[in-house]
Amino acid sequence: MQQRYVRVLAVIGLLVCVAVVGAVGGTYLADRTASSSTDPSASSSADPTRAGTDSTPAGPVADSPEPSEPAEPSASPQKPTDRTYAIDRKVYDELSLTVTLVSAEVTDGKLRLNLRYRNDALLPWPLTCPTAEVDRTSSRIVLSDGRTVYPERSWCATTRPGESITLAPGEQSDTWADFPEVPAASSSFTLHWYDFPTLDDIRLR
Repeated sequence: MQQRYVRVLAVIGLLVCVAVVGAVGGTYLADRTASSSTDPSASSSADPTRAGTDSTPAGPVADSPEPSEPAEPSASPQKPTDRTYAIDRKVYDELSLTVTLVSAEVTDGKLRLNLRYRNDALLPWPLTCPTAEVDRTSSRIVLSDGRTVYPERSWCATTRPGESITLAPGEQSDTWADFPEVPAASSSFTLHWYDFPTLDDIRLR
């Protein structure tokens, strides 16, 4: 009888221990679940829009581009004022023989270039004017937009077409050519004067 009672007590004690362990374990798990649901770090790992996850971090939202206003049409190039522009640039300078672009005259939408030949050498300088037909294509200007303009009139074609001229030592002679187009104000143009070197970056200012 006494031995059987001891066994019953042992069984009861074992059941009590199991119940206590179960209650404690359940409480621990409940606390872990509650803490994980309120932990910000847990929600960040579940939210793919937060930085630090394997998904692309959500950066700042870009402002929507505002519609651009239509560009105003560019104004037509300004033409230089009608007057005489001093240039004074050498087209040719060899062996005391010089050709100088002295000035440019703008009148009624046309351009006249004035040039001067000077012989400071000890020997005469022989020169030749082409025929009027050849002379019209022997010189030209090239505008900044790439257009080539040939002269309408020139000193050679008007006064001495096809003739030879000798410039004595110490003498000078003036010549000119009229072009039907005027370069835009402050834009550059190039002069090709007969067989002499090209003169670049000429400006009316």
